[in-house]
Amino acid sequence: MALLLAGAMAAALQYPAAAQTEAPALDGEPGSEFVEVSLGDWDLKTALATDLGIKVSELPLTISVTPELAGKVCPISREDLAQQEVISPTRTCAAKEMTDELRDEVRRGMEAGTPQEQE
Repeated sequence: MALLLAGAMAAALQYPAAAQTEAPALDGEPGSEFVEVSLGDWDLKTALATDLGIKVSELPLTISVTPELAGKVCPISREDLAQQEVISPTRTCAAKEMTDELRDEVRRGMEAGTPQEQE
């Protein structure tokens, strides 16, 4: 038991940052978390699929984007997104607006082969 406790103490001394909690990053700051945007709106999905020249079923259900882009495509205020960051490490919203930036992010994500949920 003493060896186990000594090992835990040594690890805590070696990695003190792991024991500290970090304040949430503000939008635009380095390290700012992405927002998980749902692409479930049918009109949005069909527009994306048409623009990308693929089937609707090939689109991911969600894509991670910057808070700035999420604020443009989702009907959610910046304050609500900021509040989500305080409550949970994963912020989410449902895209309702089609933008060139969103289409480009979806294309990049699909080309990169990032593991994204499929229908």
